[in-house]
Amino acid sequence: MKIGIFWRKFRNVEQQMKLKPDETYDDAYEEARHHYGALKNAGYDVCMLEWKKDPMETWKDIERENVDMIFNVSSTKELAFLETFGIPYVGSGIDLVPLNKAIRKEIIAYNGLHTSKFVIVKDADKIPRIDLKYPLFVKPISGRGSAGIDEENIIYKYEDLPRVVRKITEDIGQAALIEEFIEGREITVGVIGYYDPIVLPIVEIGYNSAKTNTFEHKMYDNEIITCPAKFSSEKEKEIKDAALSIYKALNAKDYSRIDMIVGKDGIPYFLEINTFAGLTMDSRKDKDGNIEIHHGYMGYSAKAQGMAPSEFLGAILESAIERYGLCLDE
Repeated sequence: MKIGIFWRKFRNVEQQMKLKPDETYDDAYEEARHHYGALKNAGYDVCMLEWKKDPMETWKDIERENVDMIFNVSSTKELAFLETFGIPYVGSGIDLVPLNKAIRKEIIAYNGLHTSKFVIVKDADKIPRIDLKYPLFVKPISGRGSAGIDEENIIYKYEDLPRVVRKITEDIGQAALIEEFIEGREITVGVIGYYDPIVLPIVEIGYNSAKTNTFEHKMYDNEIITCPAKFSSEKEKEIKDAALSIYKALNAKDYSRIDMIVGKDGIPYFLEINTFAGLTMDSRKDKDGNIEIHHGYMGYSAKAQGMAPSEFLGAILESAIERYGLCLDE
């Protein structure tokens, strides 16, 4: 069986580049190389496949390499391509990935799980009086990689909303999701598998001279990471059970990461699911001190679970192989 690592330049930072094009680095290739090396060490026949602007060129590459399955380290449009051509792939599908944050939150609430109240605004000049508790938090409805997130996104009074909403609607080009800001402990929980998913150790994200997990804070590895997070055994079970319920309610496949806030009331509130969660297990800088690849949150979880990169990436791939009913010796 041959595995193709699908990757695309700027796949995780396209939205942030609209705001700060000269201050945004791209580690898409290095991330894909990490996965390539891990799966090669796991014994798989692997190749790198760069997504081309012309999908037919990509199709020719897949045919030439005689690839059986794609490990999609790319984005949504590639899923439509893979579905159209009937190519097996690792990860969640077009039933989940294209859904915006609002729809995901509605599904979670419908299933009786906790998430903050929210409204959607498409025009900074037409913001209604909002019946939500302050402070509020504003983010792109289909944001990725903490794009457009900095401390001004925490809103303490109505008059501050238009400036931040405009940044999202006009500069990024998306509707703004405005939700109640839950104060508490920010955590993220990785899950691997499909038929019998495994919940990895909880990661707690502390802020280093910041009030929230901004793009720079996250992508430049400035967080204070605690993994496993320090919770009582009862609370740990509650959090992991909630993460698993969210994973299943959204029909996530093979791997995902669920972001939550454990509020001051002790309740874990759903923030978002990351279907293209970072899986890297290392952080590296070049000789000038510029970061080349940042450490994935699920990578921290895998380390805490005692997994090597080959075992970690291999477990994700094996979930997809099982889900498709394929044989390793094909």
